[in-house]
Amino acid sequence: MDPVATRRQLMAGALAAAGLVAGAGLDAGAASADAPAPSDAELLGNSLAVERVLVLAYRRVFATGLLAGDLQRVIAPHLGHEISHVEALAARLRALGAPAPTGPLDPETASATMAKYHVSDSLSDLHTQDACLKLLVDLESVAEGIHFTALKDLRSPGLQRLSVEIMACEAQHWTSLSGLRNPGQYVKAVPWPYVYGSK
Repeated sequence: MDPVATRRQLMAGALAAAGLVAGAGLDAGAASADAPAPSDAELLGNSLAVERVLVLAYRRVFATGLLAGDLQRVIAPHLGHEISHVEALAARLRALGAPAPTGPLDPETASATMAKYHVSDSLSDLHTQDACLKLLVDLESVAEGIHFTALKDLRSPGLQRLSVEIMACEAQHWTSLSGLRNPGQYVKAVPWPYVYGSK
């Protein structure tokens, strides 16, 4: 793989690979015949759960008043993006006839979702700007991973595309947040060349 490939190229490659797998009729579950692949509704439900946690996390972080004014202005649009992700995923879930909660997420449910993906940060114990940024960076990583993981099993090309688009957006969020958390340390703001799935 080209070491200077951009995330946009990686996302395009992921979408192409997912399309090839689906087109060839390859079944990722073949290696484990007793474990059927999750349905599109299950995969979207997992993604929606993580996106709802992100919405709550951004709101909590902004409410602390701990972010420098210019920094908060830079990342304020992220919340709108996450709300759009929730709405898009919920609409697709409803089209599949599945429940699609979009209301405010209670902290207990959010914490349980975070624990499921091994995020140890607290939504309530935020006392520094760095703690706020770390929470968002960690959750953006989980969001990237949940969409990446879904790609191997999503059956609908339209849902594959949606997942890739959201994953690319989360990658951009991660990059800007990491750069703001590590000012002047540009190597820490450079996106990792690979995305790992979340189970």
